[in-house]
Amino acid sequence: MDTNTPIDYSNHMFLSRLLVKSYRIVQSMNGTFLRSLGYANFKIGHIIVLMNLAEQGVTTTDLAKKAKVSKQAMSKLVNELIQEGYLISHNHPQDLRSSLLFCTEKGNQFLEDLMKSRAHIEQKFAEIIGQERLLELNQLLSEIVSHYDDLESVDSINDKIAGTKI
Repeated sequence: MDTNTPIDYSNHMFLSRLLVKSYRIVQSMNGTFLRSLGYANFKIGHIIVLMNLAEQGVTTTDLAKKAKVSKQAMSKLVNELIQEGYLISHNHPQDLRSSLLFCTEKGNQFLEDLMKSRAHIEQKFAEIIGQERLLELNQLLSEIVSHYDDLESVDSINDKIAGTKI
């Protein structure tokens, strides 16, 4: 291409824009599916909390570290989930200053429904690009995410994303 010829960007979608648009599509599909099952006020952060629980319980501090959000943001999400009946808090047996969080039956049901939603979305994407290409896309994105996952600059962005409604 001649270096003096201007590039026509009108029909070109940059990778960053494609990733943002695909994220919004997934978010919308997930939200629609979960709302159809009666989950009205779920935030992405709620999902982050529930996905990072451990059978033996976990502290809010450990959840915040694992999810890479501030303790304040995690505390807010945890309190919302406790109020809604998705989590229960018990005194920590070794540390009287903290509590252990556990999933309730309602929380476990949500996680089951979330897995159904994810399977539904993957099925819809496979119908468009095929199962093999979907697996390849998943592998490529996993490589990129794992490369950048430990960067500190990503943590402040995660705090903002955690409060976003699905």
